[in-house]
Parts: sequence; C-alpha cells; structure tokens
Amino acid sequence: MARLARLLPLVSVASLSAQADPRATDLDRRMMSELTGRHETVHARLHYDPNSVSETQRDAAAADLEAGFASLEGILGMRYQDKILVFLYRDHADLEKRTGSGAVAFSTGTVSLHQPHDFRGVHELTHLFAMQFPRPDDSYTDLFVVEGLATILAESDQNVPIHAWAAVYLQAGRLPDLMELRRTFPEGAGRGVHPYHVAGSFVGFLVDRFGMAKVKSWYADASEARHWFGKSFRTLEREWRAWLATTEVEDRHRAHVLKRLGLSGSPVPEALRTAEGVDLLAARKLDDFAADDASKWTYTGDGLRGSHDGPWTHLHTERAFGPRVAVRARLRLVRGDAVKLRCNRADGQTNEAIFATWATYLSAGGGFVSNDQVKIPTGAWSEVLLVHDRGTCSLYLNGTLVLEAGDAPGQKAGSVGIAVEKGTIDVGSLEAIEWK
Repeated sequence: MARLARLLPLVSVASLSAQADPRATDLDRRMMSELTGRHETVHARLHYDPNSVSETQRDAAAADLEAGFASLEGILGMRYQDKILVFLYRDHADLEKRTGSGAVAFSTGTVSLHQPHDFRGVHELTHLFAMQFPRPDDSYTDLFVVEGLATILAESDQNVPIHAWAAVYLQAGRLPDLMELRRTFPEGAGRGVHPYHVAGSFVGFLVDRFGMAKVKSWYADASEARHWFGKSFRTLEREWRAWLATTEVEDRHRAHVLKRLGLSGSPVPEALRTAEGVDLLAARKLDDFAADDASKWTYTGDGLRGSHDGPWTHLHTERAFGPRVAVRARLRLVRGDAVKLRCNRADGQTNEAIFATWATYLSAGGGFVSNDQVKIPTGAWSEVLLVHDRGTCSLYLNGTLVLEAGDAPGQKAGSVGIAVEKGTIDVGSLEAIEWK
C-alpha cells in the first residue's frame, strides 16, 4: 500500500473512495476522472474542474444546493439520507461537450446531479429526493407524475409561475387532454405548450387540494388516482380545469406565455371592449329567436342551455344587426363536439366561427381558415367573440386573438346566432354589438 501511495501522490484516499462509490453511474465515474476538483458539504460531494469553475462559483452552487435540501426536506416532510454526487460545469456548452446531453441540467442514477455551476432551483434535486419515497411492492409511476412534481416544486419557469403557464394555455385553447398527454408524455402537448408546465400545474393542484403526503403516495404508486384521492383521474382533471379558469394571471405573465405560444396577444379593440351590447338573453325566453328546433334550447340557472345529439342545431335572432357587428358569448361546452357563433346572416351568406374539441375554424370566402392548436376547453367557462369589420372577421378566445381572415362571406346586416353539435353547451351571456 505504501508503494501504491508513492506511485499516486496526487490521488487522495477521499478521491479513491469517491470514484469507487457504488452508487455512481458510468457517466459519473468518467466525469470524476475529468473534474478533479473536490468539495464536500453536509449533503453533497461536489466535482468540478478548477480551471473552469472558481472557488467562489463552487461555493455559490454549494450554498444553493444546501438551501434546496432545507426547502425540500420541509416541503416533502422527510430527511434525505446520505449524500448526493454533484458535477459542476462551466456552462451549458461545457456540460453538453463533456456529457453529450443537451439538457440544461439532469439527474442520473439514484444520487447524481449534473449541472452548470450557476444552475439554480430544485427541479433536478426533487428527482433524487423522490428516489427515497417509500414504495410498496409492485409500485408504478410514470414520467408525467415524476416531472409534474419536480416542475411544481421549482415554482416557476422563465420567471412565470407554473400555474400561470397552464392557465394561459387553457385561456388560449391550448391545454391538452391529460389522459392523452399522459399516455405519450412528454410528446403530444401541442405546438408551443411545454408538457412539464401542464403536468406540474396538475400535480400542484393535487398538493393544494389533498396535501403532500397523499401526493407522495400517489407518486410512488400512480396507477390508480381513486385509491389515493377518492376520485378518478378524469374527475380530478375536470376540477383542475375549472380551478385554472378562475386563476388570475398577471398581464406581463400572460403576455410572455402568449408570445411563447406564437400568439400576438392582440387585445380586443377598445371600441368593442367598451361598447354596450344588446343582451339577447335578457327576456329569458325564446320568443325573439328563430330555432331549428326550439326543444333543444332551455333556460337554466346558468342562462341558456343547448343540447343536441346530432349535427348542428341553431338559434338565430329575429332582429338584424350590423353590418359592422360582433357577437360575444360567455359559454361552456359541457360535453360533446363543437360550438358555433354566427353573424351577418342574410341572403344565404353568414360569417361563422366554430370552436371544436379538435380545432378552431373561421369562415373565409367559400370555406374556412383553421387553427388546429386552439381547442375549446371542455367543462370550463370561456368568453368568445366573433367580430366582422368591413369584410374582415376576427375571432377571440378569452381575450386573445386566435384567428383572423379577410373575404368574409357575410358582409350585410343580418341576424346573429349560436349553435351546438353533438353535445351540450351552457350560455351564461350572449350579446350583439353594433360598433362605429
């Protein structure tokens, strides 16, 4: 042993034991040989390149890690056992070059964390904590749950709260179906939608509603939500969507998310936003409407309900409005396929906006333009607005412009209307606005 020590004068016993750590992955061991700097804290053994990461930078990273441990131990109600292995890199380019990973930061194995020295937050650390959650025999979890918990405990992304991301996805008609997303996660969220935000908000809703202890149990055995929460996954999703619809989002956060979605976020024109409309439901009777089938429409506590198990059934005003007109509705697709708004209906021509569960459409010329990324949120109240202005139609969902097209087929004064296809809608308000 003495001869071996003389042959390896620069390798300490601590370094040898670190490289022999049975918990390390092959990647960890390779990085241990490259990142020769060593530093230990209460909860971590740090590996770094002294030529790339200064002691000041190393110490700042160590302090953030220790703060993360204190935070997670409190939030998760547990004490982390043993130490983790942390690998610090000069920056993301250095991490990618050495490890081959394009991730901003990542955990590997059961105790290892790889990150740029200035990476902050508890997302990846949460994955390591979760490795020590108690697990029953034959337990099951999936990536949706794993990334959901880590994302919500990070609290924000790009300085926007996780729930704000999900709320704007909902408002813009971009929030994906959770059952479908969970089957393909992280694929399938739709263009511009980050699947981690969706999973994170849902898991955060469960934490707020049922407490962390139950969520940890579900995390460790996530095959059946009813066992832990007393409700089916689909019921929980419906309640989460209803809660998201009431979540207030700061204007700056909303603008940021809309930009990431590729939406302009163009507000409703001031002249329309402040214009006084005609309340078409004020009389609470169908006398002022022409219906394809009046038996499909009734007044309820929520306003007007339309229900039909076949193709479109329409309700139009007897009165003509326009030609520069808008129809605005607060409505909820309770179940089914689609909702339609109409304006400028005269002489066999009409402007139509269709909100379906698979896409959104707006009439243009002899056909439609469409946006297959915008889908009306089932079960949640939305405000929809169809505007006709001198040959151009604009369509807004919850205050966000989602479609616009010239060559409007209906350009004369005419009736406005609403319709439902193969489903049930509740209409809380319905207004026609003639604007200057």
